[in-house]
Amino acid sequence: MSAAMLLLLFVCVLIAALMVALAVLWRRLKPSVAPLAQEKALYAGFVADVERRLAAGDLDAAAADEEKTAAARALLKAGEAATGGEVRPVYGYAMLGGVAVLSLALYGLFGHPQLRDQPFKTRLAGWTHTAKTNPDALSPQALALVLRQGREGHGDDPAFWAFLGRIDMLAGNNYQGAQDYEKARALDPGHFTHWSELGEALTFVANGNVGPDAQAAFETALAHDPKDSRAHFYLGMAAAARGDYAAARDHYQTALADMDAHDVSRPMVQQALDGLAPAEKAADAMKARIHAMVASLSVQLKDNPDNPDGWARLIRSYDVLGDAAAKAQAVADMQAHYRRQPAVAADILARSQAAVGAEDTGSSS
Repeated sequence: MSAAMLLLLFVCVLIAALMVALAVLWRRLKPSVAPLAQEKALYAGFVADVERRLAAGDLDAAAADEEKTAAARALLKAGEAATGGEVRPVYGYAMLGGVAVLSLALYGLFGHPQLRDQPFKTRLAGWTHTAKTNPDALSPQALALVLRQGREGHGDDPAFWAFLGRIDMLAGNNYQGAQDYEKARALDPGHFTHWSELGEALTFVANGNVGPDAQAAFETALAHDPKDSRAHFYLGMAAAARGDYAAARDHYQTALADMDAHDVSRPMVQQALDGLAPAEKAADAMKARIHAMVASLSVQLKDNPDNPDGWARLIRSYDVLGDAAAKAQAVADMQAHYRRQPAVAADILARSQAAVGAEDTGSSS
């Protein structure tokens, strides 16, 4: 953070403290209404008591007037005490106006958008010097900018792009990192060995989803090195996502077996492995529920085959279950029932391809 920004921050804090102080001062010195009102109530009660005693003959008129006069003097003194510390509104407005003017003046000096920032070239030069003397002191974002200056001199070196890809990934520049690895691969396709890093970058670009390109990169990485823990981990993620828990477990266990005991990634892989059992249990429970729904729907269609919606749900359900044989039989039965209505059969097949959740599988028609 530049010195100008630090100064601006300090001034903002100072102005805020001044505003709080003014508010407190105003609160303390504003007219105190409650005590004066209490004195007036006491005075009214005292006068009423004097009138009562005068009417009862316990007090003559001269004495009553004297007591009323004394009470009135006491009330006037109480009023003077209550209003003596009042801040006149004009002074309060003047103080607030002064704060506003001071704020605008300071903003004009330090905060307006047209102020020039520290030139990027100056900052980059400083980062470059630090990279040569103490690179560990630089953030990955700054180091990536420093390294990118070497594109002209090292643009044909695949090792340069591979290293830049690692730094970009550390800096959170996932898309840029994927491009770096792609450049390294394009420059030396026969000797490119950073397949798992490329796959990881592609996975990050896809928000954690192992897409076809990323999966192909990981599989190529294992073809080069069967002990590539990174590739095993992400292929395990892909297997778990598609419900192949046996394959996912195998990938995670292989990754852990080949990782160093102190590898910082071990807890993440272990957590993924531990999470397979409850996920698989939940998936099995869902499959059992779907099987029960499908069985019930199949029975309903045998009793009442004239049900286009039911046939569409049944065929779609077999797709969800991955039972190709049962799906083919259901399609054949449906087409046999609607052999005189080919348009209805075609519509059922079209609707069976709709992306509807499994929870609709067993709804009755």
